[in-house]
Formats: sequence, C-alpha cells, structure tokens
Amino acid sequence: MDEYVNWGRWFSILHRRSQLFVVEACQKFGLTFSEYIMLIRIFDHEGAKQDELAAMLYLDKAVVTRTINLLVDKGFIYREADTNDRRIRHIYLTDYGRQQHEYLRNVIQGWVDYLVADMDKKEIKELFNGFHKLVDRACDADLVELAKHLPTGGAVRDKL
Repeated sequence: MDEYVNWGRWFSILHRRSQLFVVEACQKFGLTFSEYIMLIRIFDHEGAKQDELAAMLYLDKAVVTRTINLLVDKGFIYREADTNDRRIRHIYLTDYGRQQHEYLRNVIQGWVDYLVADMDKKEIKELFNGFHKLVDRACDADLVELAKHLPTGGAVRDKL
C-alpha cells in the first residue's frame, strides 16, 4: 500500500481511537470529545475569551459557542462579561469544573501512557518531537494556497 495512504490512515485511526477512549472515560460526565478538549484548554487558559479559545483550537466561533453552551449547561464553566466591553465574554471554571480537573487531565495522560508503553524514552522523545514539528507545520500552513499547488513526487517515500 502507498506510504502516503498509510500515513493518512494511521493519523485517522489514532485520532478516532483517541476520541473513542476519551468519550468512554468521560461517560460519567456525559462529555463529548469536543467538550473534553475545550475543558482541557480552559483548564490551561481560564479567563480566555471565546474567540481566543477558537484560535487556540483552530475551530470556528460557532462551534466554540455551541460547545461552551453545552459545558455551561453541564455545570463545568460559566461566562463573565468583560468589564470594558460587555460584548466580550471570558470563560471560567465553576467549582464543579475545577473539581474534575485532575480526573480529566489523567484521561489523556492514561491514554498516552498506554500508547507508548512498549517504547523506550528515546523513542517517546523522538515521537513527541516529530509530532510537535508536524503540528507546527500544519498550523502554519496556508491550506488554501497549499491545496492549489499540491506537491508531486515521493519526498516521504524517498526518506523511508
């Protein structure tokens, strides 16, 4: 099978299985994967504005608004209007949301620990660095322009 197809398939499997694990582990809270990811980001950036969260997660504002509404309804977070501009809303954890921090942080930690269990420290570090580079490039990419000028040849294939 073509290496490029394998890369896409592997990323897809890893993403989907990760989603399924997170949803299973968060069943007692009734959290979706999107809600979980939003909460993790809010733990790290409490007080952020909704549009800042959208930018951090590379999501459109409508998706962030819907997810935040669901997390408000579930009692994890609340919105507070900015003191200078009432149109701007900052997002904060409720006491209940804050109490779930350790468990929710351990969900992803447990999954990653499981995935790398058979790897040595050097392999894990290389994998981490490699993923970090891939994510940086993906985030920096001008997707519209890149799609217009698809690369040809076997750059990855030549490195394997």
